[in-house]
Amino acid sequence: RRQRQMCIRDRLMLIYDIKFDIKSSIYGRLGNVRIMMRHLREDRVAIIDNGINKDLICREKMQSKIVIDDNNRCIEDKDKIQITDFQHGTICALIVEKYNSHCILNSVRILDKNGKGGIEKIEPALEWCYQNNIKIVNLSFGTTNFNECEKLKKLVNKYACSGMIIVAATANSGFVSYPACFTNVIGVATTGSPLSYSKDYMQIGIDAVVPSEHMVKMFNEEVKTSLSNSYAAPYVCALIANRLNTDNALGIKKLKEYVKEQSRIEMIEGVYEPDWVYKAYVTGRKKTSRANYYFETVSGEFSEIQDKVDTVIGFSVADLENLDIKDKNLIYLGQEDIYNIDVQGFYWSRKTRQQQILNNHYQGNGLEVPVIILAIEAAIDSYYILTELRKVFASDGYNAYTIGMEPECVLYGLEYMPEPMADYGVWKNFIESQVFYKQSDLVIWCILLEDREKFLKVYPDCDVEISLCKEGENTVVEITFEKEKTEKIISGLIARKDVDEIYHMIEAKLTEDEDG
Repeated sequence: RRQRQMCIRDRLMLIYDIKFDIKSSIYGRLGNVRIMMRHLREDRVAIIDNGINKDLICREKMQSKIVIDDNNRCIEDKDKIQITDFQHGTICALIVEKYNSHCILNSVRILDKNGKGGIEKIEPALEWCYQNNIKIVNLSFGTTNFNECEKLKKLVNKYACSGMIIVAATANSGFVSYPACFTNVIGVATTGSPLSYSKDYMQIGIDAVVPSEHMVKMFNEEVKTSLSNSYAAPYVCALIANRLNTDNALGIKKLKEYVKEQSRIEMIEGVYEPDWVYKAYVTGRKKTSRANYYFETVSGEFSEIQDKVDTVIGFSVADLENLDIKDKNLIYLGQEDIYNIDVQGFYWSRKTRQQQILNNHYQGNGLEVPVIILAIEAAIDSYYILTELRKVFASDGYNAYTIGMEPECVLYGLEYMPEPMADYGVWKNFIESQVFYKQSDLVIWCILLEDREKFLKVYPDCDVEISLCKEGENTVVEITFEKEKTEKIISGLIARKDVDEIYHMIEAKLTEDEDG
């Protein structure tokens, strides 16, 4: 059998006709939750981009021109865009103006004239929009860099909770990109693309496939915009602004349904990743783990704290029966079907995950990345080990697609895979689609030690097998690679240093030369 070598891909940064440079930055503290929405104006649209040439926009339509400076402060943008400059943000504004005659445009410049910028500028840009009561935000850029996913997710969840509607172009490359793929962002792609959006939009987070070629007036000349997801997004912004003009109470979920109806291809509604949570109320049994949820939680009597949370998380129907969920989102981790719970927000369960798997159209030819099977005794804290192992791979630049077999793993930002009921091929195709679209460098698949033999039949040619079992106060770690076994004894609780050591053992084996 050919030994698959682990490698870090060169990530394509030309995402939406512009370059979006990712800098190593840490967002500041996100501040207090804003579940109670302020009055965001549906006629105000912000184009966060490389600036708008105000000479090309109707003067009455332009409200503000802001730039985020090198100190991440919002100041008046006094730079004049020259005729020879890249007019990316201007074109986006012209498209919004073309299809919405009532819009008030705001320019928030975070990219330079060449379309480059730092990710740390997005937070002050969105905060300025919030403080200035802007409801609709156009982002015709993003990143496929997996290391920026968590920061962007926390940031987007914060402002989506305030009622902000963020529309983002997905990557022209066809890979998963951030923030377009997030549930509470409206992800947009263009018609006419050579990529098979009509089949795989669900795996990429696309909500609408609409035209991007529009006739706009620039410098006294009618020009046709290029075929690009960049110029599909502002078209959707205009549609949303028009829709909110007739019903300004519509939230992100209803608007996602609306743009799916406007899409030029038939799209399935209602299957979302559970990545939207900003602050949650967790009710019912939960597994004790040293790992942290990817979101914050609020405790107390639900009737007293419900205005402070956007999502309810329950483990059984009984957990939810006496809760007035109203317009909250729901993550349901129980095994029973829910019939009488009225969920107006986003909803995720074992069943919706199964629907996502069954609706996958990607036909894989086997995984061409390393597969690590992690077989763990039930008494061991699998969530902590998985999250820490994923982090240490990421710190070395490896994007690990990390799978758990319990639905609760989604609370930690891990991938939940229900046990296949019948067709293992459908199940494997879904994993391979996720690995392809998320550009994963390897798969870490955690199973119960007692189920080891059953799941090894699915991927019998796994590259590394790791088993963890308890022996008194110790944990025995056995790593098998090419029939070669290595054993390690860990005393007491498994710590990050132990995970680091396990990682270095795996990494050393997977990066060996084939002749080594």
